[in-house]
Amino acid sequence: MRRQDVIVGVVALAACAVAFGLTFRFTTTTPAAMMSGMGAEFFPRLVLGAMAILAVCILFGVGNPPMDTPAAVPRIVVITVAVLATYIASVELLGMWIASFAVMMVLGRMWGERRLALLAASSAGMLAVVWFVFVRLLKGSFPEGLVARLWS
Repeated sequence: MRRQDVIVGVVALAACAVAFGLTFRFTTTTPAAMMSGMGAEFFPRLVLGAMAILAVCILFGVGNPPMDTPAAVPRIVVITVAVLATYIASVELLGMWIASFAVMMVLGRMWGERRLALLAASSAGMLAVVWFVFVRLLKGSFPEGLVARLWS
């Protein structure tokens, strides 16, 4: 058993135990006569049980052969995570559509696409498909953002 595996396994088991305990605080809003099937706590407990089993496997090194120390995370990965975090924060300000178009353009450019017209057309096309499926067909809605709310 490697030290890192023991730490990860114990932390994961502790997190599962805490989350499992929190499932007992769920309140039911559905009258018992109308409730069919399992309650709201069943699925989280099922997922937590699977996570706990995997944590025990990590703890005892099951299916975890020895390996060399992994290479450092490439810089582009860290930058991509920062761009996506900025995207999440900007959705509230700019709205879903403007922020999504911007993140597609930035990531596409960052990952090597140099043809801006093609990148803009493919980003707009992808957003048009997302809009058609989720807004027109499924009747969903997306955050419009502070900027759009100021205009209306």
